Amino acid sequence: MAKVQKADKGLNTRLDEFEKQMFVLKLTYEKYFSGQEPIEPVRDRDDVRRMLRDLQLETINNTAQRHRLTTLKARYTSLDLYLTRNLVLWERGQHPRQKFKADLHERERSGQSPEEQAAAARPRRLTPEEKDELAFRAVFEKYVEARKQCNQPTDLNYDSVRDVLKKQVTTIKTRFGCKSVKFRVTVEEGKAKVKAVPLT
Repeated sequence: MAKVQKADKGLNTRLDEFEKQMFVLKLTYEKYFSGQEPIEPVRDRDDVRRMLRDLQLETINNTAQRHRLTTLKARYTSLDLYLTRNLVLWERGQHPRQKFKADLHERERSGQSPEEQAAAARPRRLTPEEKDELAFRAVFEKYVEARKQCNQPTDLNYDSVRDVLKKQVTTIKTRFGCKSVKFRVTVEEGKAKVKAVPLT
């Protein structure tokens, strides 16, 4: 008969706290990106990263607790990637919220009426090329995240990966006569892979 593995109550408390701090960290950064917080919460981000590192050093015998830590680590990886991507856009002055504020100030200076401002503020429809770019970017980010979880190198060049995916799309459309191609990120034998699926 299998031995019942007792859960460490102290570890459960630390996992709860880690999950809570991740949620708070995301909210704090959203305030920073919206201009409500003048200073980037770097210390808070470092604290959350340190909490995860300490948890990973723990010897966890309980299967459920090990699984929960793995799940929380994956969520943190996604959050960290999201924050890094937005910080790069912020530093370049290309973050959507920066653009919105700049456009708003420009319209105010130009003396547009409220109706004209409302019309200008409506999101425009994306071109097919822009939609494809967003789709390739999403696949790339999922692929990088999966490689990170598999302890594979993540220093990939987005443009190179995108070009490979574009070639696959052209090849599959020609071979199968399909209208579009969907990409799925999978993990097989401990390695992350991108699979192309033709859609009719």
